[in-house]
Amino acid sequence: MVNILQLVFSVVSLVSFWRRPEDVFESLHDGYAHLAVDPSPEVTKSIAIVGAGSAGLGALKALLDLPEEVREGWEIVLYEARRDVGGLWLADPPGYEPTPPNVPETPMYPRVHTNTPHTTMTYPHFPFRPGTPLYPSWEHVQTYHADYAAHYNLTPYINLNHTVVFAKWHSHDGTGDWHVETHAQHGNPGGEVVIRRTFDHLVVAVGHNRFPHIPTWEGTDGWLTNTPADSPTREIVHSVYYREPAKYANMTVIMVGSGTSARDIAQQIEPLARVVYQSVKDGKPTAPDTTVIPKPAISYFTNDSIVFEDGTALYDVDAVILATGYDLRVPFLSEPQSSVMLTDASPDVNCTTAPTLTDNLRYIFPLYQQIFNLAPTMPPTALTFVGLPMLTSQSPTDYAQGLLISHAFANESLLPSREEMLQNTVEREEALRAKGVDPYYDGHRMVLSDTEPNEYQDNLIEYLKQQGAIPDDGQRYVEEWRWFARANAPLLVRAWKRVQKLEEEDEWIAGIETEEEWADLMVRLAHWQSEWEREHPSRLDSSDIVPNEWLYG
Repeated sequence: MVNILQLVFSVVSLVSFWRRPEDVFESLHDGYAHLAVDPSPEVTKSIAIVGAGSAGLGALKALLDLPEEVREGWEIVLYEARRDVGGLWLADPPGYEPTPPNVPETPMYPRVHTNTPHTTMTYPHFPFRPGTPLYPSWEHVQTYHADYAAHYNLTPYINLNHTVVFAKWHSHDGTGDWHVETHAQHGNPGGEVVIRRTFDHLVVAVGHNRFPHIPTWEGTDGWLTNTPADSPTREIVHSVYYREPAKYANMTVIMVGSGTSARDIAQQIEPLARVVYQSVKDGKPTAPDTTVIPKPAISYFTNDSIVFEDGTALYDVDAVILATGYDLRVPFLSEPQSSVMLTDASPDVNCTTAPTLTDNLRYIFPLYQQIFNLAPTMPPTALTFVGLPMLTSQSPTDYAQGLLISHAFANESLLPSREEMLQNTVEREEALRAKGVDPYYDGHRMVLSDTEPNEYQDNLIEYLKQQGAIPDDGQRYVEEWRWFARANAPLLVRAWKRVQKLEEEDEWIAGIETEEEWADLMVRLAHWQSEWEREHPSRLDSSDIVPNEWLYG
């Protein structure tokens, strides 16, 4: 059998790898490596998108929604490392068991359901399939993304099983281009193909939840190596490795964290475990509808105990699950693969002083509108990000960001000057600080106000209308029913829980297909639940009050 890499290197010199994209071989959708010898003079602009989750699909659709005459001659390529679209909603490969220290491709566990109505998670004018439960499982969400890609014919642009290893910016004549190396898997041993190409624009759409943030404490090694006789082997494991609650049957478990994953996992393991403690910071809630025992933050470990900041200790713990979030990393832009972005947990620079794009593992800066790179090393449209904002409805936000990016690629003069964009970024950081929020710690969370996530989307689209890039239809981008759903999110959660207890899910969603019908369902649910709560105020307890941080988290 001919080694494809040997064949390619025998035909194409090393120098040719850094020509335009049409000059080098690429992996096409039939799974084989091909050699494109003749350059294509028709290509006037080349764009690489990395990631086929919600963000990448939204960006790709937005680019293709440009008028054909505007994007004539453009080449758009999307690289996805995994076997299908859907990002974190795509389950583990069949038979895969996540085992530290190898980080799994997704943090998604089999019993995951959304914590927001699927109606609020949709791309504009593309609802979920009829019959989808209002708070669906991961299977429904992954299928939704696959349906979206198929319906809008996005798949010809998507290269699955293609991992971007590095992206390096080469400046020349006041502009530059990207040199991108991608490793393509072809399903057989030794079937990896290395592809090097150049692009004019790079869109990073890789999400947040990939690299677990693992805190450290004094004494963990001694505790882990001193499992008592006749006890399960002690473990400290991040929630990214969690899959099923049965593993923790009859164990004493400490859940560390107070976010969505901590709540979900605690609720799943509590009925099977001997006892579950939840270590949370002051003022943070523990998992509702459980008997978990709250504990303060962990201080340190000894060989036989775990000591908390209030001085109390536990001696019979078998497992510690760290629902402690994720570090924000983009390895293909950072050392040792690339020098485009400095990754440093404690940089001594800020938005105005950073000489290059900087990532402190929580916040990437300086970025205009959390999208455009403002570092002076390249033009603002050379490197863009989709999907960084948190605590927002992801898919409509991703598409709105994609629209602004698309029109900026077509006409860079749409954007304000670099100085104006930097000033806008600084002003937002100052507004956050005025509310007691540190943007360099809280990162890309949209917490200026309860309405900021929707206002952010509206402002992106309104700006395009003001610039004449898209028609002004007199309507806000975020429909009224999305505003209603966000304002009533906790009420809708309580309503659907009651629907499930009454086993009336099928009756509520029967015959509902269109966006308008789903929107009407939410209004009816909210009214139904409000009436019931007015009539039964004593039936509500603290477990029914859902913190907003558990929604859109």
